[in-house]
Amino acid sequence: MEIFDRNNKPFYLSVVFLSLFLTHGSFALQSQNEKFELKDINQIKDIGSLDVSKDADLIAYTVSSVDQKNDEYVTDIWMLNFKKDRDKLIVRSAYSPKFSPDSNYVAYLAPGRGKYSDYQQLWFFNTKTATKRQMTKIESSVTDFEWSPDGNRIVMVINIEPEREDEGETQKPYVIDRYQFKQDNNDFLDESRQHLFLIEIARRKLTQLTDGSSNEIFPSWSPDGNRIAYVTKIGDIDRHDNWDIYVLKLDSNENPIQLTTHLGADSQGSRPQWSPDGKQIAYLYGGDPKLLWYAIQELAIIDLDTRTSSIITKQLDRNTSSPQWSEDGSSIFFVIEDNMKSQLAKYSFLDQKINTVTPPDYYLSGWSKNYAVRNGKIGLILSDLNSPDEIFFVDGKNLQQKSHQNAEFLSKKIISQTETISFTTDDGEEIFGMMVKPHNFDPAKKYPLIIRMHGGPVSQYGLHFRFDWQLFAANGYIVMAMNPRGSSGRGFDFQKVIFADWGNVDADDVSALADYAISLGYVDPQRLGLGGWSYGGMLTNYVIAKDSRFKAATSGAGISNLLSGFGDDHYIREYILELGTPWDNTEDWLRNSNPFFSAGNIKTPTLFLVGEKDYNVPLIGSEQMYQALKHLNIPTQLIIYPDENHSFSTPSYNEDVLRRYLDWYEKFLH
Repeated sequence: MEIFDRNNKPFYLSVVFLSLFLTHGSFALQSQNEKFELKDINQIKDIGSLDVSKDADLIAYTVSSVDQKNDEYVTDIWMLNFKKDRDKLIVRSAYSPKFSPDSNYVAYLAPGRGKYSDYQQLWFFNTKTATKRQMTKIESSVTDFEWSPDGNRIVMVINIEPEREDEGETQKPYVIDRYQFKQDNNDFLDESRQHLFLIEIARRKLTQLTDGSSNEIFPSWSPDGNRIAYVTKIGDIDRHDNWDIYVLKLDSNENPIQLTTHLGADSQGSRPQWSPDGKQIAYLYGGDPKLLWYAIQELAIIDLDTRTSSIITKQLDRNTSSPQWSEDGSSIFFVIEDNMKSQLAKYSFLDQKINTVTPPDYYLSGWSKNYAVRNGKIGLILSDLNSPDEIFFVDGKNLQQKSHQNAEFLSKKIISQTETISFTTDDGEEIFGMMVKPHNFDPAKKYPLIIRMHGGPVSQYGLHFRFDWQLFAANGYIVMAMNPRGSSGRGFDFQKVIFADWGNVDADDVSALADYAISLGYVDPQRLGLGGWSYGGMLTNYVIAKDSRFKAATSGAGISNLLSGFGDDHYIREYILELGTPWDNTEDWLRNSNPFFSAGNIKTPTLFLVGEKDYNVPLIGSEQMYQALKHLNIPTQLIIYPDENHSFSTPSYNEDVLRRYLDWYEKFLH
């Protein structure tokens, strides 16, 4: 498609992946044996962070799996050796592997030994001797780190906590005076702060670089090793999201230099990236902070001498992430999100063209840690509609699959093919999505339908494997999912349309999907189901309050009465920016709380599920809707998972969620 650069010069989003071909056989392994079963959720392995050695002969990456005996998820580090064609587990219970510049070591994070076992420490794995060494011994957790260019030092982000209470003592009361005082996964917020520290590897000497009331994150070394860029926000940090990039000169008493001055989230969620000559930094430009997550994340470059920024993806109108320079500085690689796709792209300074590097039917997952550019070779984490994430390698010509963590398991399973779909709403908007049909599908039959809705709200369903869809299809359901208005991947206007107007056009799009499904002729209009988690659970509530055709719904971690979220969840800044205060804008708050105040219209049997300690979308949201439907004698049930946050950390609970989905749909759709 034709787009325009910041100087209004036309340039083109070209496609180069046609020259790529996949080696080592087909990525999707179509099996001929068994349908997916509920217990299979514990067999899927998840590929996480990845790093490539300098000579591109080794890739270190993480694999998360289920330890059923202890009912927990474990993350291990594996290493791919291309020369020896070997994939081997090297460190158990560890994460965030990063090669030293000479590739002799892999630094990583893992719990320490002895009295440091409650804290994440920095460790080294020797790639020659396969020995491990704990590098830090501090009663604080290391949360992030980066090697210096010469490999002699490492900058770390360390979480400095208030003094812990002795075990056995009566717990002290919470004393709260912060504006935002809760956060999911952290419960009540204390005065913990993340600061930068420097460790000299030879002497293991630790030096604190920053302090104070702010958090300093995403450190990044200059090529000469004399400066460190990092991201922080200052002032009353609970009341704003104005993140900026600062540069700290080492061996100097000068104060850090504020590099960016845009009133918004600069480089939030992504590490600033120095150009090879050290004259520029690539980063994410966050857009208007008043628009929250509805703003487009753009790729920008700032000149360190003039401190002027230029946005190089201005006219793409798509979210970007994970920028990284090519080795010669002639281009920048980044991830682009576009209509169910997530691809690696490359911006060339020579001709100002943007080329996609990975094929559109492979979904690229991850952030700055999830791929690396070394000597023109790139390590990737890719999935497609029929296979979970695996490690791939591309050198400009060949796309090669290198890991096969899920291959043996999938080879024994029947994978229902996922199709892409599109339909047009009554007001003329084209909506895109996906459909999974049961195995041995017969178009002459009528099937029950389950519509699944994503969270966010500004996110998207991508073209990648989803176990729950396969499980539903294996149990005889047609599964449909789509990206309604308000989703990402379709540009600013598409995702902003639901700003301060939740459950309106996006709920209409869900009903339009049901219309489309029925029009195909093989969906039973009397057996329509839907469900989702987070905003997907909220949207479920909005839909059933407007459309009584659905015979079963599952609402996970949702809220319907937004007034109950004010002060009870962690979105106080976002509420004020999007809706204003409840006392000044009562009508807007009530309109967006429609499912609760229109609960008398709901006829759909609905299952509510939530984590007990969810401070993202708290328990009260599900409790109130359950109570309303119970009072109205609508079939309903509330499932509360002990000690769980918004995302569950206990495998048996995640399995239980799917079991209850199946039981609920079986009860009301069959």
